[in-house]
Amino acid sequence: MGEKALVESLVSDAIALITKLDEVETSPTFAAWYYYDDADEWRLLIASPALDPLLQKQEAVAYRKVIEVLASTSPAALNLSDLKLVATRYQLLQAVKFLVGTGPRGIARAHFKDCTVNGIFIKELVVLRSA
Repeated sequence: MGEKALVESLVSDAIALITKLDEVETSPTFAAWYYYDDADEWRLLIASPALDPLLQKQEAVAYRKVIEVLASTSPAALNLSDLKLVATRYQLLQAVKFLVGTGPRGIARAHFKDCTVNGIFIKELVVLRSA
């Protein structure tokens, strides 16, 4: 299976979404593009303490909040099917936060490929925020 490239417009849209989520008090503590090798697709993983309570029993409400913010950014390429909301206790987030620290509203572009972090194999990952 060929590896699908992550295009710049998706990264730019993701950064715009993160910035807008900061403005509406839903600041992500973690945001990263993660490549799912088995599905040959990239997903934008987002974790926010403000969304944690909703993810347990009202996942659709959490997605709706993020989609409303996304729509206000007029994305060029990013859409709902690219997003995956995860809890702040998500295993990958816990493994990566020791490697990348951006601060609560910082943005980075830390790229990892074909590596293992705390026992988790990462085919490819681009961390945008890890606070």
